Amino acid sequence: MNLRILSHRATAYFQATLSVVFIVGYFNVLYVFLFGKVKVPGEFHDMVQTLIGILTGALGLIMNFWFSRQRSSSDNPA
Repeated sequence: MNLRILSHRATAYFQATLSVVFIVGYFNVLYVFLFGKVKVPGEFHDMVQTLIGILTGALGLIMNFWFSRQRSSSDNPA
């Protein structure tokens, strides 16, 4: 097996794993805050909204990475 192919596969597995971990964590955080599993004091309400907004923006970046990137034939090991 070519070392370059192995490197591409390892990178792809790492990217996919990191994406899945982030998305699962995001929805867990969203669930915890939306369904009241964690009580947030009033003075931290704005910070929690900011946190969820930042995580939502990062979720959009992950979706953008997976669904709109161009895969050239040189990146695809045959």
